[in-house]
Amino acid sequence: MGRAPQPAVDILSPIDDALLAAAVRRAVAAARVRAEPAQAIEAALGALHDAASEVLSSVHVLEHGRLWLVAQLGYAAFLDGVKLESGVMGRAARLGRPQLVVDVRSDPDYFAALPGVASELAVPLFARRDVIGVLNLESERMLPGGSASIVRPLASALAPFAEALRARRTLDLPGLARLFTHFGILRDPDEIAALAAASLPKVLPVESSQVWLWDELGEAIELASWRSVGLSREPLSPADLEAARVLVDPNVACQLVDVGRPSGRSRRGRSLVWLPLRANGEEFGALVGTSGAAGPVDPTESDTAAVLAAHVAVSLDSAVALRRERESALTDPLTEVLNRRGFEECLELELALAEKLGVPVSIVLIDCDDFKDVNDRAGHEFGDLLLREVALAIAGSLPERAEVARLGGDEFVVVLPAAGADDAVTLGDRVRRVLAEGVTGSGFPLWISAGISTYPLDGGTAVTLLRAADQALFAAKDAGKNRVLSFRDVLRENPPTVQGTTRYTEIERRRSRSERSVLADTLAASEALAAEETVEAVCGRLCKVFVVIVGGTAGLASRVVGDCLVPATSYALREGWLGEDATYRISDFPVTEEALRSGQPRAISFLDRDVDPAEAVALRDLGMNALLMVPLHVAGRPWGLVELFGMRLRRFTEDDVAIAQFLASQAGRRLESVAASEAPRLVHPPVYELPTGRARRAPQPR
Repeated sequence: MGRAPQPAVDILSPIDDALLAAAVRRAVAAARVRAEPAQAIEAALGALHDAASEVLSSVHVLEHGRLWLVAQLGYAAFLDGVKLESGVMGRAARLGRPQLVVDVRSDPDYFAALPGVASELAVPLFARRDVIGVLNLESERMLPGGSASIVRPLASALAPFAEALRARRTLDLPGLARLFTHFGILRDPDEIAALAAASLPKVLPVESSQVWLWDELGEAIELASWRSVGLSREPLSPADLEAARVLVDPNVACQLVDVGRPSGRSRRGRSLVWLPLRANGEEFGALVGTSGAAGPVDPTESDTAAVLAAHVAVSLDSAVALRRERESALTDPLTEVLNRRGFEECLELELALAEKLGVPVSIVLIDCDDFKDVNDRAGHEFGDLLLREVALAIAGSLPERAEVARLGGDEFVVVLPAAGADDAVTLGDRVRRVLAEGVTGSGFPLWISAGISTYPLDGGTAVTLLRAADQALFAAKDAGKNRVLSFRDVLRENPPTVQGTTRYTEIERRRSRSERSVLADTLAASEALAAEETVEAVCGRLCKVFVVIVGGTAGLASRVVGDCLVPATSYALREGWLGEDATYRISDFPVTEEALRSGQPRAISFLDRDVDPAEAVALRDLGMNALLMVPLHVAGRPWGLVELFGMRLRRFTEDDVAIAQFLASQAGRRLESVAASEAPRLVHPPVYELPTGRARRAPQPR
């Protein structure tokens, strides 16, 4: 049943406190004179309705993560199997506190089961400290503000009866229907098996139960087990199961088997109930229950157990097939580790958890050095065997929760949850040594190079982390191979062998055109800025000349609006390099805040050692390595900010800063003219949020 639109409700005067209290007392008294749980609950609801006819009542028990209807009075139909995430009742059970909604029109969680309802009260039922159900009241008149306290005695009186219904060994027809409905919802084989093992004792008098599946070779694998409290006898071992399996008639749906086990000089017997799990005419497992003494089984109970096993089999078969299909889609067929898709899903999950907990995540990108020589000398068949050995060696070196994936060819990647760069380097070196020692004896020495990146400073997304690790891997290859480098090493240590970064930066700045040409371009850009007629055109032109004349990947012009920077326009050499637009809180970024306050340009580069952590996170999210910020002043006041981003590793020179500052001043003069006659037309995109706990925390040694 979906959420229904609320009709207009003529809210009458509230129900009197005294009337509701008297109705509750009568309901409590009616429940106490009945011994049978279901009859006691029904009698209580009947007495409550007789004393307060405007009140509609229902009692629900909590089973399998849902609220199931036990009894109700006043409804023609009622929603059953309510999730804990849904409705006022689900909220009461989830929070363990009464939920009073005086006016249902004001509560977004309210689900309309009946038109004309004004108020709802949901009171959790407790057994010891555990929520085992809910007493729910709905009224055509407003319930008084103290309703929760008034109704609490009735909830206390009904809780033991609700618990008795939950704890009954035998499942009645409604209970079976609820159980089978829940089996149909589950998609995890382990959850289905655990529920099946726990449900069998409610159908048959067994002391323990187990769910077994047969593997490809027919060997038994235990998926789940249950045993009664205080039972000292161990469940069936695989050997016990195989001994019983040969005694079972494959055509019987529920069979009682007497088995014995040697115990000293005597034999200790036990009774075993065997329920085969079949799908498409094939037996793929068994639901097995055991008890200490053999005895006849009631035919009705055995039939019910057979029906239970049939539903378990259908659900398990679908869930196992779904798991296999999913694992196949996420697994590399050659090495049987995760493939690229599996890696991406794994990394996204770990990044979400890391953001929530405020911990790092590292990835180690591994490439086998000169692997082509192996294929050329020994053939691709041997190369494939060697790749499988590499995957096994990496997997065997990993700590708990870490995962390895094959990205393609001879390239692997490791996801290391809650690990900083130092931990990742240690692991990379260990893998490098293991592979060198384990494979060299075959006549094909195998070394690896590895690049490491760490969330959040090296990247805030899977894409930026992989890009940073790839740059570190390239640096390791360029530095001579057979080594492990972190992105931190590339950016902060700046070794001369790594891509000749400093030399490359200096050479690139010596452009083919002369200084006279740069000056001419700058003057031409100044004239072009003066000719623009709108704020957007001025800002767009400024971003473009920053990129073309100063040199960069993308330019972004933003307006100061209150305590935020709101994007106005941008220009990039390639579409999408600045990602989605976002509003930035100025106070989150100390360097930006200082640039706007002082009116002076600020430059950031990952070649420097003291990059502000907040600015670093934002740059990594954009996939950039350098930033030049130039404030825009209009009429002597801070108006906005122009940012020039660079994807390559570089430092902006004094000439770069001087040219950018001159162009920004020309744009500011033009904005003073056009902004006065133009109303702002800014669209505020979502606010950019820094990872939890990282905004003002200084970088920690890694």
